[in-house]
Amino acid sequence: MIVATAGHVDHGKTSLIRALTGVDTDRLEEEKRRGLTIDLGFAYADFGGPELMGFVDVPGHERFVRNMLAGISAIDLALLVIAADDGPMPQTREHLAILELLGARRLAVVLTKIGPASASQKTQAIAAIDALLEDSRFEGARRFEVETPQSIGIDALRHYLAQAQQETAASACDGPFRLAIDRSFSVSGAGLVVTGAALSGRVAIGDSLMVSPLGISVRVRGIHAHNRAAESAQAGQRCAINLVGSDLRDADIGRGQWLLSPSAHAPATRIDARISLLPDHPRAIAHLAPVQVHIGSATVNARLALLQSHQMQPGESGLAQLVLEQPVAALFGDRFVLRDPAAQRTIGGGSVIDAFAPDRGRRSQARLDELAALSHESASDALQALLALSPLGVDLERFERLRKLSTTQVAELRDALPLQIIDTRLQPGALATASDADRSIGLALPVWQAWQAAVLASLATAHQAEPDQIGPIASSLARAAASALPALSSPTRLSGESRAGRAQPRRAQMIATAAIRSLIDEQQVVREGVSLRLPEHRAVLPPGEQVLLDRVIAPLRDAGIRPPIVGELAALLGLERTELLAFARDMARRGHLLPIAPNRFFVPESLGELAAIAARLADASADGSFDAASYRDASGLGRNLTIEVLEFLDRSGITRRLGERRRMIG
Repeated sequence: MIVATAGHVDHGKTSLIRALTGVDTDRLEEEKRRGLTIDLGFAYADFGGPELMGFVDVPGHERFVRNMLAGISAIDLALLVIAADDGPMPQTREHLAILELLGARRLAVVLTKIGPASASQKTQAIAAIDALLEDSRFEGARRFEVETPQSIGIDALRHYLAQAQQETAASACDGPFRLAIDRSFSVSGAGLVVTGAALSGRVAIGDSLMVSPLGISVRVRGIHAHNRAAESAQAGQRCAINLVGSDLRDADIGRGQWLLSPSAHAPATRIDARISLLPDHPRAIAHLAPVQVHIGSATVNARLALLQSHQMQPGESGLAQLVLEQPVAALFGDRFVLRDPAAQRTIGGGSVIDAFAPDRGRRSQARLDELAALSHESASDALQALLALSPLGVDLERFERLRKLSTTQVAELRDALPLQIIDTRLQPGALATASDADRSIGLALPVWQAWQAAVLASLATAHQAEPDQIGPIASSLARAAASALPALSSPTRLSGESRAGRAQPRRAQMIATAAIRSLIDEQQVVREGVSLRLPEHRAVLPPGEQVLLDRVIAPLRDAGIRPPIVGELAALLGLERTELLAFARDMARRGHLLPIAPNRFFVPESLGELAAIAARLADASADGSFDAASYRDASGLGRNLTIEVLEFLDRSGITRRLGERRRMIG
């Protein structure tokens, strides 16, 4: 369990921690000289629980609220310290508001300095405390009266904390490891050590992590969890982690950064969130007002873009986008505090809804509907609501990263929901960058069925318009199917693209192509060469053209995958080369021949053999790829014809070239 102090300066927070633990948390020389806590202090004590109890002592002076905020992002219980001879003071109120905004689980009030206080002062202080907590989430909190020099009331407070530790449920360890760094230092012979509270997940010695938002890869060399050497640490513990890495020497790593599992590294500069303004803020907040954002242990300047109005009144809540000057590592549900630009007062706070927020269309109704879907606490409910709004699908990896889901939770979520998953790696036009290549698109089943229906309807229309053609090629059919569904014009922001206008054609093409392939697998669509047709469709040519086509196809079929060039074929058939070339091109347009090269044509059934050679080479390769030389050797084709065949396979969406090698995608 992690316990933090809170309260006004000089109300006895540090003395209270010393009385409870025996540790003086004022570690800086300036703190000892001035008798004033400036930065975070830490202590640990054995209260009889399964592990040591961790304490975070925070500064109470208004100038050091920023330091206070850096240490309380992941606490289990707060001790609101109030001097009996003063009662609640300005920083008491601000610290209490901060604890509410950050969602602190429990709070106890500790009334200190009861010895010097008169009876009337004590009575007034208690009445003021009751009024302060009234209508807050901490109303009715336990109150303890202590006098630290004489240890009066300390045993009762210790007993309460020990009982609270037993009642505090262990933090869930699902999801990626995330630790907000609040301190860093070097240890002779060990190197860099960072400390902080683990918000989620688990980490063990030897694990590979990422310092975010810097993007520096590190390895865990050693761990102290709650001040004890350990092989592992988990959510709910304060940790000191010894890091090693080749890029650490020149890096400035410290407070405000995060130590994360690589899967959780997603620096954000635009965050959509639900925010609330404190009721006692003296004025309304205008659209694009400058603010100071405290999230994790970071402090970042930002503009507050209101999404539902042009100003927000004190005490109101609403949706807003934080446009940050520097990237932060934020995910769904992370809480933050807003302060004024001069850092003089807390004005409100909120929680993250979408850390991958768009830079355009952020106030549109479609976007507001999407934020409403994303706001569901349950990841399953959120994904179902999002799928219902997303005719172009949801980027599942991005959604799962935003929701901090573990591998097990991802598998359970995908298995539980009725959705169609499309692997973008298998689609022509898929993004080529490594970070995008492993994305999966999820679609609601009714939407997926609408895509399949659009493909079949578009194919029937093509047959009716051009009965002499075998059918359109896949890319043409995919474009036609997307055009036939005008309702598919509102892609979600979790599609993996920051700008919808740029994402829509490519995303629609991918989904339509996947629908086509599923219909081929279900035998509702027939592939004939590169052409596609309905099972009942047969292309009908005029008798003269059919006779000539039969003459042309016979020697091409006999030649297999080594057909003659047009000139040689014309001589063999006793035809003019120019006339034969024009005829062959016309037949290729209608799908009766394959235009492998400008002067070379194959029969449609040859495509299966050409693709099979590529598939065998890919299967035999360790990385699933092959080069032109290996295809030439396996096929027995000459070098020039090999290049022509491979380029045709690329154009047909069967292979994709990556540098000097190719992979199968169809």
